Amino acid sequence: MTDHGFVKPLLLSACCSTLLPGCSFFGYYKYRGAEWAPPAEAEKVVFPDSYENAVRLDGPSMAALEVARNEFMPPGVKAVAHDEQMAKCLLRRDIYDVSVLKVNDNLFFVSFSPDFAKCQIDTTGFLLFDAGAIYAIDGKGRVLAVQ
Repeated sequence: MTDHGFVKPLLLSACCSTLLPGCSFFGYYKYRGAEWAPPAEAEKVVFPDSYENAVRLDGPSMAALEVARNEFMPPGVKAVAHDEQMAKCLLRRDIYDVSVLKVNDNLFFVSFSPDFAKCQIDTTGFLLFDAGAIYAIDGKGRVLAVQ
């Protein structure tokens, strides 16, 4: 039987994707869990008695947010900017204000807007393209459109 030059790589990728976590045919991504604070800091935490004033996202809204977030800043993404400080700022998750608008159970809009004041950068003279985005996500977790 002829190999045709692709059987071995195909076999290797199949083994890799089934046996090794985080490895797939399309690329490698290793999930990094959250960093935990030292026990001395954790001891000082006092949990609230009420969540009355909390921001609440139902399950479908949270799923839409997760889909949009992963599309907006996928693992390993690199910012493109002529200014190194601006590029570093654009990669920080904490500079983006996020809004989720649930139109119905099958349509969500998720908006990412950068707040450059959080980076303490003077944006005067910068022409910024694609610094934020609005995603339309359906109830199946699919991106319908982006603006």
